[in-house]
Amino acid sequence: MKILVELSLLFVLTLSGEAISSVLPFSFPGTLIAMFLLLFLMGSRIVKEEHLAISSAFFSRYMALFFVPAGVEIIENLEILKSSWLPLVAISIISLFITFFVSAKAVELVEAISHKKAEEEA
Repeated sequence: MKILVELSLLFVLTLSGEAISSVLPFSFPGTLIAMFLLLFLMGSRIVKEEHLAISSAFFSRYMALFFVPAGVEIIENLEILKSSWLPLVAISIISLFITFFVSAKAVELVEAISHKKAEEEA
């Protein structure tokens, strides 16, 4: 029964994100809005980790299955991708390094905040 409640919460958040996205005057993904809503709810302690533990463990365990449709689509459209492989590889490499840089800065920020918090508590 707990997994049904967890999935219902995720579904309501996703539906809310899509609803907000549909009324915005510009294009913005509803799923991203739903993730921001979840971030806000978890940050404000309205939703806790325990509220999503079972479903998040399930989705993490079977995440590879969610990439199968994308992989099949890439294989089906391989001819189109062959004509523009160089820009795709360049964009992938550039975005890889940007992701590494931003991730490293985020880790540094979190470590600085946790060290500051630990010093305040001591």
